[in-house]
Amino acid sequence: MYNWLIGEMGTEGEYQYQSMHLLTTAIVLLVLAAVVIIGYLHRDNKKLYRGLLVGICSFQLAFELIWRLVFLFVKKAPPAELWPMYPCNLGGILIPVIALLDWKKGKKLFYLFGFVGGVLTFALPEDIFCRDVLVFPILKSILQHTGLLMIPALELACGTYRPTLKDMGWVFAGCMVHVLNCEVIDRLLGLTKDYMFFRSGLPFVIPGVPQFITLSVFGLLVLALLSFLCDIKGSVAFLKNLGKKKTHPYS
Repeated sequence: MYNWLIGEMGTEGEYQYQSMHLLTTAIVLLVLAAVVIIGYLHRDNKKLYRGLLVGICSFQLAFELIWRLVFLFVKKAPPAELWPMYPCNLGGILIPVIALLDWKKGKKLFYLFGFVGGVLTFALPEDIFCRDVLVFPILKSILQHTGLLMIPALELACGTYRPTLKDMGWVFAGCMVHVLNCEVIDRLLGLTKDYMFFRSGLPFVIPGVPQFITLSVFGLLVLALLSFLCDIKGSVAFLKNLGKKKTHPYS
């Protein structure tokens, strides 16, 4: 049990895109699809929708506490490492809280970025599937990122959240909160890893161009595209209105 909790069972290595990763991703997609379908079919049943949302959020927040207790008292991790270091660590706390409070601006700030982070985690896992058995640290990452997918997707299916291009200013502000957390606050706590993946091996590299630039530009373009696709009518109206303001600045 001890070795499972601290992640030292099995054989260490790189097991992304192998059986455990692929099976996990398939299960997560099935659960996500089920949650979205249930939410959409019962979107008019506010009691059922709210109960499902509260259940998911409560589990996510409880698990955020549990894994920190395991890391602190079993793994003997330094207290500073319990800080939400990575963007998904921070999102794992903020997104359930925002959902429970039904904070509209908070959804604009963090939901879309958190969802994309969850997708990228399963598509391009970085240092997650590092053992050939499902040890607790791997399970922790799976459950945390599954929550980042389910909460925004459920709210989108139920119509309580809909990203649109006109909210990109809020999305950008949310990204800056993550940059502040990963590149400034973590450094003040003595944590020095590449938590924002600005210096990682992710496939967003242009020779001679700092990766934080290529990753930032690519990320914002993806977020803008998703915002547009989630509300094409509203986004088109926003762009037309923006064009009118530029053409007639004093109208």
